Amino acid sequence: MKVGILSDSHDHRDAAEGALLLFRAEGVEMVFHLGDVCSPAVLAGYDDPAILLRGVFGNNDSDRVGLQEATGGAFRQGPRIETVDGRKILLAHSYDQLRGELTGKGRFDLVLFGHTHRPLTMHVGKALVVNPGELCGLMRGRRTCAIVDLVTMKPRIVEIPLPRSG
Repeated sequence: MKVGILSDSHDHRDAAEGALLLFRAEGVEMVFHLGDVCSPAVLAGYDDPAILLRGVFGNNDSDRVGLQEATGGAFRQGPRIETVDGRKILLAHSYDQLRGELTGKGRFDLVLFGHTHRPLTMHVGKALVVNPGELCGLMRGRRTCAIVDLVTMKPRIVEIPLPRSG
């Protein structure tokens, strides 16, 4: 199974739409959003039953009730643990939320965080650690996401194309 990973949308609906189109083309079956969606309307279209959505709140997600209503309750306070295809996955908005969790070596297969707007892939013990960068493209000038194949545990940081308008 492939999972798509997003963070730091910051109200950029076109980028979120571009990511969804990319995920569909790549055969992604689940999307993890690591927070800072901001406006719930950004995730319009992410109610596709073929692509499950799970997320954690970020420090800029002030309309948490609206975000929950728009996503069918897909978001939680981080850190959050999910098990997908036998892989134990830890989600958080910021790395600071993870520090204590990462000391338990061997506990997680995949550790995800955002907040820094910087794409990153590395290993800590057996865990693959991924920051997908920023969906919004505001701080780094690149709209990025990550795709991880849970069978091979190979990550890719991918530039998000904006959908053509009109």
